Amino acid sequence: MVNGFFADRLRAARNALAGLALACALSAAPASAGSDGLLLQGHPLVGSIWDARANRQITEAELVAAAVEAKWVLLGEKHDNPAHHRLQARVVDGVGAAGRRPAVVWEMATPEHAEALRSATLDSLDSLGDALSWEARGWPAWSTYRPIAAAALKHGMVMAPGNASREMTGKVRRGEPLSAADAERLDWSLEYSQTQLADLTEILAASHCGMVPEEDLPAMADVQRLRDASMSASLREADSGDGAILIAGGHHVREDWGVPWRLGEPVFSLAIVEVARGVHRAADYPSFDAGRFDFVWFTARVDEEDLCEKFRRQIKG
Repeated sequence: MVNGFFADRLRAARNALAGLALACALSAAPASAGSDGLLLQGHPLVGSIWDARANRQITEAELVAAAVEAKWVLLGEKHDNPAHHRLQARVVDGVGAAGRRPAVVWEMATPEHAEALRSATLDSLDSLGDALSWEARGWPAWSTYRPIAAAALKHGMVMAPGNASREMTGKVRRGEPLSAADAERLDWSLEYSQTQLADLTEILAASHCGMVPEEDLPAMADVQRLRDASMSASLREADSGDGAILIAGGHHVREDWGVPWRLGEPVFSLAIVEVARGVHRAADYPSFDAGRFDFVWFTARVDEEDLCEKFRRQIKG
């Protein structure tokens, strides 16, 4: 759900005019994801953007205009697809070009990275990945995420970490209680309903190809809840009056049990989704669900390898 939130009418008018100018510029070029050797480039949905609520295809200009009007802008990705990060960067750049200065919060960063993000400049972007121990912590190449940070810094946006610390994550995984201060900050008493928990547990089991013991799934669900709670709190803390943008995996920006649910306010949620061979209707993709995401942007895919076979090899490795 997207919601206008500017109280100052003069500022709203300025942003509207800037957004209109941006829309005119963007409408001249089609939305596309680029190459990078990705597969299914010729798929009919690649580059298309859909409003899941209205069940219609829209332009990139319309998408950015909706993001400009939203306080919370949540951009969901598949981590290893470089095209997804280019598209996130385009949304960040579009919001900045319209005069907005939201903070940019990263799922991939924890509290220990706050200073590195806060002090980053355009000149230091190449070394920022090392300062964040980005690839050492298992994230895909920093060079693929760099355009997002460049767009943020170009427009003077503050960047901040979103994820919980390793120590806190370990504590939750072991079933240990949080401190009173942490529990209050994270609104930790807000728990999933039975329906939400069942849905999430099913997804966790499927995404790990049934190779995780059933008794371990509740702890995994708690860690997911912790990460969403941390990102929600981080968005609020990073907001200096102009909202915030979240860069995160697609499941974290789901409106039914992700960060939007914890925020408890209207958001702009975008799922950037890889196309599948032979699936040519947007509505046939699980992400095309207004109960989960407001918008869906389709891209080519990194590979067509069976995910469970890939997971089994990683386990053996």
